[in-house]
Amino acid sequence: MEWNKLIQERHTSFAWKEEVPSEEIILETLQEVYENIPSKNLMFPYQVRLLRNNDPITIKEIFSICHRNADLDATNDPGNPQVLAPWLLSFSPRSTKDLESRYEKTVKPSDDQIPDIEIGIFCAYMMLSLANKGIQTGNCRCIRNFDRLDEIFKVDDIRFIMGIGYAKDSKVRYNYFDPRVEKEKPIPFAPIDAEVVYPRPKFNDVIRVIKEN
Repeated sequence: MEWNKLIQERHTSFAWKEEVPSEEIILETLQEVYENIPSKNLMFPYQVRLLRNNDPITIKEIFSICHRNADLDATNDPGNPQVLAPWLLSFSPRSTKDLESRYEKTVKPSDDQIPDIEIGIFCAYMMLSLANKGIQTGNCRCIRNFDRLDEIFKVDDIRFIMGIGYAKDSKVRYNYFDPRVEKEKPIPFAPIDAEVVYPRPKFNDVIRVIKEN
């Protein structure tokens, strides 16, 4: 896909088609990203776990763990339907202390933020690589029970999760089935309206050119 079209096509999805991307295409994308992504000294200080999200009990539990608004009960909470996607990726740190001293014996362990920085890079690659295949994503950090989520994904210290699937029309605010209360609710907002709900800051508030006098 042409670059400008690709970055415009990618969006955070809350509504998923019944069609499920094959495991092969997800693994192919993970391999593609793994082989081409930058990582400090190729240490990969993070772990990624892929879960087929099709067990009703687990779906409800993950959705409940990812409660959107802590100020609202399950009946009134809009929810995070991005985690109802047919596939979920979890991201957590991976110890690389043994690799950090390969060529520099007196090196101090890396800052704890390094895994989060590289996880962010990995996610960006995944979102774009999947969008190039017509597959969309939705990230979630509203995690209310990290310990239980770790148990579900069989890993430690999950930082956030990504839903993966074929998205419905980004211009429509669909309903979805909330397994917590067994009722239909509207998705938080149509993806095309993201900047209405969360206004984008001005370009110059984020990006500036620094010039010497």
